[in-house]
Amino acid sequence: MNFFRHDWLKSIFFELGAGWYARKLASGPEAELRREFVDWLGPSAGARVLDVGCGPGHLARLLAQRGCRVIATDRSRRLLQIARRLAAADRTPVLFVRTAAERLPFPDGSFDLSLATAVVYLVPQPEGLLREMARVTRAGGTVASLDPSDAMQVRAMRAWSSAERLNARDTRKLVLWALAAERIGKRFSAAALRSLFVAAGLLEVQQELRLGGMVWFARAVKPPAG
Repeated sequence: MNFFRHDWLKSIFFELGAGWYARKLASGPEAELRREFVDWLGPSAGARVLDVGCGPGHLARLLAQRGCRVIATDRSRRLLQIARRLAAADRTPVLFVRTAAERLPFPDGSFDLSLATAVVYLVPQPEGLLREMARVTRAGGTVASLDPSDAMQVRAMRAWSSAERLNARDTRKLVLWALAAERIGKRFSAAALRSLFVAAGLLEVQQELRLGGMVWFARAVKPPAG
């Protein structure tokens, strides 16, 4: 049985495993990958940014520390508790909102940048999620995602981790991500990912492979209305 086939099972997983998941993303290659993602996007200080499916809020806090005005959402009550506690501890100004990613409670055109890291591949209707992110992004703004490519496999991840001389802990974390990607079955080819952004009404799609070709950085522009 695919554990992630049912949405309520995913919710239970992220509630019960919230503490472990927060620690998993706090350091190592996944944390560095998210820092690279922020550098790649290059949001300016003062930009209005939405972090969809923020989890424990590590990326949201990084964006706020770089001068962005950040709102971060997640459906997990426990993950948001952790995110708020971490933001309070280092006095990082992020507004955390509990909501489903597919139904964002914000007016049209509220943000300069809407992003989701390791979220699009998890949802049942990824095009719908990107369309909702596009709705709350202003014309000329950016919608971006970080998700597994079709090259992400457990065997490939083990080989890459060995070549990079990662320690056992970091290797296990990455292998778990690859295992989840394989079981969920939403690893994206270049064409498939591009088509999702285009179907969501976005233009100027840019894609870049990272982590040994196993992860996509993707971004696109919301066109003017009409």
